[in-house]
Amino acid sequence: MILSSSLHAGEPVDAKKLTYMEQEQGIDPYRVTYTVTGKFIRINDHSDDSGYIVYDRKNNKVYSISHFDKSILVIPKYPVKAFDPPFKLEIEYKAMEGAPEISGKKVYNYRVKSVTSLTSETCMDIQLVPGLMPEVAESLQAFQKIVSAQHVRNLDSTPEEFRTPCYLVDQVHNRGDYYSKGLPIQEWHSNEKQRQLTNFEDVKVDVSLFDIPADYRQYSLSDSLE
Repeated sequence: MILSSSLHAGEPVDAKKLTYMEQEQGIDPYRVTYTVTGKFIRINDHSDDSGYIVYDRKNNKVYSISHFDKSILVIPKYPVKAFDPPFKLEIEYKAMEGAPEISGKKVYNYRVKSVTSLTSETCMDIQLVPGLMPEVAESLQAFQKIVSAQHVRNLDSTPEEFRTPCYLVDQVHNRGDYYSKGLPIQEWHSNEKQRQLTNFEDVKVDVSLFDIPADYRQYSLSDSLE
């Protein structure tokens, strides 16, 4: 992983920069940018300058940097078993007729429902565009798989009463399968989190953008879970 003392500082690389407006229940919308290259993703929450996230595709690790306590949470790629829920999953995938095209491409809706003998509940609604920046969608899916595996490892600490079907589908075992269909431009999740793509552009960035501070303490959640 590149550290702050990187010898590559000053070296420009091509990247895609995506800007999303995100919103959570009870919180004002905030801007989040994703800077994506073939090797890295950097995520910046512009409502909070206390840190940032870097995903290193080569090492398959996520680094969550906190300036507050000068620490870095390291999330490696954990092996996980396929999700075999005790309820039925329904996936609806269809073109959104009448929706404006994005870069000349049609918009599709990807909806996941959990179905039990008593209820049918929408767990996520994703509007996406097949063929729009496929290399970015691939990188974001790889990132989501690592985050999901960490959530699976943390599941034992979640009280049983909170493990609803949609919680399991959307917040734990969400491996970003929708990215294989296209790049999301608008999302709704069962925890009321929403986000909308507001801009994307080609940019050149200094490779040092993906550095992590060499003097920050690194730690993992794995020790406390084993």
